[in-house]
This record gives sequence, structure tokens and C-alpha cells, in this order.
Amino acid sequence: MAINDNRARYAIAAMIEVADLELMPQMQLSYGEQPLTNGKPAIHIQSSGFFGESYGSPASLPRLSLPEIEGVPLLFGKPLIERCGRTLIVHADIIASAYFLLTRYEEWVRADVRDEHGRFPGKESLPARAGFIGRPIVDEYAALLRKWAKEVGVELPEPKRRFSVLLTHDVDSIGPRHGVIGAARAVAGGLLGRRTVSDALRNAESALGLKRHPQDNLDQVIASDRRLTERFPPDRCRSVFFFMAGGRSQHDGNYSLRDKHPRSRLNEVMKSNAEIGLHASYESGENPSQIARERAELEKVAGRKIEKNRHHFLTWREPEQGQTIAEAGIRWDATLGYADLAGFRLGVCRPVPLFDPIHCLPLGIEEHPLTVMDCTLDRPNYMNLGEEEAFNRVQKIIDETYSHQGEFVCLWHNTVLASDDNSYHKRLYPRVLDYLGNLLEKDQ
Repeated sequence: MAINDNRARYAIAAMIEVADLELMPQMQLSYGEQPLTNGKPAIHIQSSGFFGESYGSPASLPRLSLPEIEGVPLLFGKPLIERCGRTLIVHADIIASAYFLLTRYEEWVRADVRDEHGRFPGKESLPARAGFIGRPIVDEYAALLRKWAKEVGVELPEPKRRFSVLLTHDVDSIGPRHGVIGAARAVAGGLLGRRTVSDALRNAESALGLKRHPQDNLDQVIASDRRLTERFPPDRCRSVFFFMAGGRSQHDGNYSLRDKHPRSRLNEVMKSNAEIGLHASYESGENPSQIARERAELEKVAGRKIEKNRHHFLTWREPEQGQTIAEAGIRWDATLGYADLAGFRLGVCRPVPLFDPIHCLPLGIEEHPLTVMDCTLDRPNYMNLGEEEAFNRVQKIIDETYSHQGEFVCLWHNTVLASDDNSYHKRLYPRVLDYLGNLLEKDQ
């Protein structure tokens, strides 16, 4: 193994899905300027110079339009392959190309491009501008690398995974705060014009326990997911609910886990055998040091260790925030999808270890990249798709994931599945579950 740069080593390990390249000394694979010359079968990836002096500067960004190597968009290098004796020399720098996507490198370099919530917009991303946001091209690079290696007799490990489904739900609201205080706040909201009179009365009734609020529906969401989670084992399909445990901004949740009613709903989810995680607040997206406190609060209420996370509003804003998030005890994350665009933000359709491109160190966080979020599909300022268009788009993403035997990660909020929501999601989500169930059934 002749790969000395730890950034390149990270990219190749993430591509071929091995935890440590040091455990594979027999693999004849090199990267850089000069190929291996020991006479054995080998594959050499020629460096494009991406990791050189311009690293971290705008000059290092790919320029459109992109060439292709065997039908796959190439960010760096040339679509040229040569054979020299028993060595295959690949001038397509798929290592730098994979690294660029896996590490959110573009978001670090283009720090001036952000939306109103401080997030990097999917529509500004290279995958969107180059037209491959709907393809996990890092996984396509991995398939090419394995194919090239076989051509010269180099054995690369095959991925040991099957198509799986991760159903996730961010619990932003479960209705008004219960009790007299909650009822008073509901009435005040109506009097001040913050809500309609009918909404204010409904919230007051719910706060006093006279009527169940439509967003107090976690049991219904659990029942919906059981269409899959009871049919298939956890390694094929599982469900995760993310609860808020802090945050006071106008965008944060309206419940406190210290109150009896939200605690009862949290306990209900845990008893159902669904998994739980932290829904790090919008406020903590601006100040990541707050995540440790929120995680500790959720652990205290839940009575169990919490290592899973998804940021509210998907506000893991900057790649450099990763170190603080890891230091807060987060080891598993499902934030990294684009809010405004469905697709493969990191270029993969499977869990990957995260790497800090600034400090050039692994973060110790396993990322489960989000590919589809409910509001991404129908909001006018996002994709603005009709119901059939949305189903067709989700279907294509599922099919891409299935073709690579990856993990399909989706997010439907309990609020859009509530009876008072006027969107198409109460119809769309069951259709998506049925489609996923048919694919899972094929691999039983």
C-alpha cells in the first residue's frame, strides 16, 4: 500500500469500506506521482495535484463542464487509463473526487454561499450544477475501482451490506404545552392575533386535556412505520425519532422534556422499540457548544445513553463544527442532506465515517446521509413538486440506493403526518413505505 497522505487514505478507505488500510498491506494500490514498481499486479491512481499548494483555496475547485470516466462524472484528473506491464495507471483522480464530496470540501471553500439559515444550498452545490445530485457517484467510483483492480488481478474487498431502510422522524412539536399555563398561552396567542381564534381554542382544549391535538400523533407514526419494522429485522429496516432538549430561538420546538406530557411521549417511543436521538436545536446550530448540554438533558430524561443526532433545520452549517459535535459525544449523525434538494449530498448512499477537511483528521462520527425530507419535496422555495412528481423523484432515489445495496434514509416529520396538515404527505408516505417494502421483500 503506497498511500501516504492521510486525506487520500481516508478517501480510499471510505470508498472501499475498510476501517483501516494498515490491515491490508497486501493490497497493491498506490496514489501519487509514481506507481508501485515491485513487479506484482498493481493499480495506480495518478494524483491530479488536488492535495497540493492550492488545497483549501477557490483555485482547487472543479470547473464545469466535467469530463466522464466510463460514464461517471470526474471532478479531478483526466479520463485516461494506461497499462504498463502488470500495472494499471488510472489518470482519473477518483480519490480526490471522492474526498471532495465526502468531506463537504466545497462548503468549506465557498464559505460565502449560504441561505437565510446559514446553510449551504443544495442548488448551489457542484452535484446539482453538474447534474448528478441524483447519483451516488462516490459509490460509482468504488465500483469502477473494483472493476479496474480485477482487470489486473488486484483483490479489493467487496462491500458486505444489503439494501436497508432508515425511517426517521424529527419531533418538532407535539401540540401545545399541557396544563393551565399552556391553555393561557393558547388563548393569549389568539387574542394577540398570532393564531386564528379556532386554532387558539383548539390548542386551549388540548392543553387542558379535553381534546387530543393533531400533532400529538407519535403513536400513529409508530403504527405507520410498523408496516415495515415488524416485517423486517433491524438490520434491514429501523425507525429513529429525534427529540429536542433545548433551544429558545423562534425556530425551535415548543415543548420541554421536563414536562410530564412530552416525557410520556418519549417513553412511548422507547417502549415501541424505535430508536431515539437528539434533535439538536436551531440555536445549537449557531452555537455547537450547546449540543453537549442538550445531549445531557435528553440522556437524563430518557435514562439511557444518547449518541445519535440530527440538527433541527439541518443546521450543521460548517464542516469545521464537526469537532465540537464529536466532543459533545455524538457518534452517529443523520443531518447531512440538503434542505432544498433531495439527493446524495456526500456522493454516497450508505453510512460513512466523517473527516474534517480543515484539520485533516477523522471525527469519529458515522454519518447516515439524509437523501429525502418531506418539506424538500413540496415547499415552493425548495423543489415545489406535485404529489406524483414527488413520488417519482423519491422512487428514483430509492432505486439508485437499491442498485448499490445501500441505506435509504428519509425524514417525515410527525407534524406533516398530522390530521390538520393540508399537504399530500399523509398519502405520499404510505406509498413510499409500500414501495420500500416490496424491495425489501425481494431480498428476503
